[in-house]
Amino acid sequence: MKVEVVGRKLIKPSTPTPENLNKYNLSLTDELSPPMNVPIILFYTCSHDDTEKSKRNSCLEESLAKILSQFYPFAGRYIKNDHLVDCSDQGAEFVEAQVVDDVHLLDFIAQVKPDQLSDLLPRDPCAVDDITDPLLSIQLMTFTCGGLAIGVSMSHRIADAESMATLVAAWAMANKYSTEEKFIISPSFDSPILFPSKKMDVGLGIDVPRTRDPSIVAKRIVFKKEAIASLKAGTRSGGGSRVHVVCALIAKVLIGVDRARKGEWRGCVIAQAVNIRKRTIPPLAKHSCGNLAAQAVIKCEAASDINDLGFQDLVDKLGDAIHKTSADCARILGDQGDGGHNILVDPVINLIDTIVSDEMSVLFFSDWTKCKFYEVDFGWGKPIWTSIETMPSENLTVLMDNREGDGIEAWVHLNKKDMPYLEQDEELKSLVA
Repeated sequence: MKVEVVGRKLIKPSTPTPENLNKYNLSLTDELSPPMNVPIILFYTCSHDDTEKSKRNSCLEESLAKILSQFYPFAGRYIKNDHLVDCSDQGAEFVEAQVVDDVHLLDFIAQVKPDQLSDLLPRDPCAVDDITDPLLSIQLMTFTCGGLAIGVSMSHRIADAESMATLVAAWAMANKYSTEEKFIISPSFDSPILFPSKKMDVGLGIDVPRTRDPSIVAKRIVFKKEAIASLKAGTRSGGGSRVHVVCALIAKVLIGVDRARKGEWRGCVIAQAVNIRKRTIPPLAKHSCGNLAAQAVIKCEAASDINDLGFQDLVDKLGDAIHKTSADCARILGDQGDGGHNILVDPVINLIDTIVSDEMSVLFFSDWTKCKFYEVDFGWGKPIWTSIETMPSENLTVLMDNREGDGIEAWVHLNKKDMPYLEQDEELKSLVA
């Protein structure tokens, strides 16, 4: 698919950021986040002629400028040495592009491969943390049929997927209800106050090239409601959340992949990010922005018998770990000692140490199913599909909703040498055939 960029500009907040907000310090949780851009792509079947398209894009610019007055850190620039964002209204990147080939949006979605989705985003996922890098970049991609893909890249340095969902929802509301102030979402940027910076090495010292690693590839695995029902039926209780059973199955398969590649069972660590916003006491503000997650971690020792580590065991272990982390989150704000700090920091440092040692495999899971991206309506209807792109993280699985809200699309990232083992797994093939 041939793509042509027809315009690129910086959108500044419609109201200048006050001087007392010109410096936004990183929080402790920001410092623990990997250096990368977080992506989302929203696909719409809207049909506009050239005049309507120009008006539509102008409205999107205006509504973006309007919400940036509230989401002001995303219009700034990250100053790495100072551990802060300079909020001098440098602007968010806004790109207009079009598909040159005669490609219909629905045909593209039906046949797309993960590595083709990068054309729909304005920035490489690894192009971050430089003083000139926008913290928020948006691309409007128009297909020849009139369909539209809105690609959003947001720096993980100051935000997670939930923060991105909040900004996108606010932007859509501001665009759809442009004359009604009551529909504007009011974000909170209190995380640097709640979790003050420790001046830790950003990204825990992990250096990431500014271009994607071609050895990391992604596969989208679609679990329909029938497949999830079958997985639940295979548990002891016959229930559980769709996220837990899908994570457990993928973890089981990936453990098998690692064993096949290494020729032995060397044990593994499984980590799932847990949103802390509603789990602290008191809960954080409804639209809190920042990196606000703790890691629920389970360790499966190599000394254990791999044959005894079945699907049910992984369902139980994941459920127990998430329950424990959720309970720990309730203590984060109230602990006056190092307890709150340890809940957030220790699991991440231990994960990094395990990755560096390469003694065990490390599997990461990130649950985006509650981000409500399928509810994002800019005024011409809800998206027909939402996706990410290939992310620069090996052994990462991102879980997203399907359009109906009863299934899961799992984006599994592996080294391309490992992907054939995943694709040949018989249990997985039987569920998603």
